[in-house]
Amino acid sequence: SGLSDTIILDIISNYLVLPNRITVPLVSEVQIAQLRFPIPKGVLRIHFIEAQDLEGKDTYLKGIVKGKSDPYGIIRVGNQIFQSKVIKENLNPKWNEVYEALVYEHPGQELEIELFDEDPDKDDFLGSLMIDLIEVEKERLLDEWFTLDEVSKGKLHLKLEWLTLMPTAENLDKVLTSIKADKDQANDGLSSALLILYLDSARNLPVSSILTGTL
Repeated sequence: SGLSDTIILDIISNYLVLPNRITVPLVSEVQIAQLRFPIPKGVLRIHFIEAQDLEGKDTYLKGIVKGKSDPYGIIRVGNQIFQSKVIKENLNPKWNEVYEALVYEHPGQELEIELFDEDPDKDDFLGSLMIDLIEVEKERLLDEWFTLDEVSKGKLHLKLEWLTLMPTAENLDKVLTSIKADKDQANDGLSSALLILYLDSARNLPVSSILTGTL
């Protein structure tokens, strides 16, 4: 059941979860590429910092002794999914990780976070969080503790930055300077610019020798 649900959700995501979309042009003059592949509205930089007072899910001696948890986080923005490292046996974990996600619609997209306790068989749920990206864009920077939903206790510390895309490179040096202090936080470094490449079509490609029956 779990496997089939995952497969179904993946299929739907490939078609309908932003930035993926089904485009139906109603007038001939419209630029199809701009509809199917719009420029992002902005970039969300997610500082996944720490959590406090999480539920202890691990048990010993057939449940008699209550233990701790091995927490990690799943972060989603549209079809972009990130997973944090696992912090072993800790109800107050510190991740200090950074992720960057493209935002294509607001309203229309939310930041979704779920925390889990890693287990050999089935990971236990430790809480969730939904954040409206309109509020993040409005404030430009949010550095707060958020109370986790769907659980009895636990809170999550996030710092969220809204980055606006500029059409020219005149501020690039300033941006590069501002991220130098944080360059080691993300696995592949923090971004300073975005390259968008459209592959429109190809012509006069060579015919495969297998298809023509030649060697």
